[in-house]
Amino acid sequence: MTSDATRRRDARRPVPHGPGVPTGPWGALHAALAFLLEVAALGASWYVGSRLVPGAGGAVAGLVLAATFAVAWGLFMAPKARRRIAWPWRPLMALAAFAAAGLAAAACGLPLGVALAVLALADTVLAFWLRRKY
Repeated sequence: MTSDATRRRDARRPVPHGPGVPTGPWGALHAALAFLLEVAALGASWYVGSRLVPGAGGAVAGLVLAATFAVAWGLFMAPKARRRIAWPWRPLMALAAFAAAGLAAAACGLPLGVALAVLALADTVLAFWLRRKY
């Protein structure tokens, strides 16, 4: 059990900025693009799942596929994940997940899926560039 004094002391501590948290306009661009890609990949996975099964079952399949994506992302890729993938592999795994979701959506008839895959590649390049710069 944590005391009230410990909670107050922890609340006053500044958030650390380490090598994984780039600052400045390029870091902000990377953070915003990464968030938008996560949301787009979640939507693309729902779209793909909804197209796999005809009728009302498609909505359920879409929800199941999107939930699976969200749980996997939360377990291994989220910033506060306990089993977070280490640095050189994390942006590559994100690229694989986003590109797979985008290309699967494009194969199911959603042309914006290709844009998702291209933006995922751009975000990965930006992540490696920021890591090298900072």
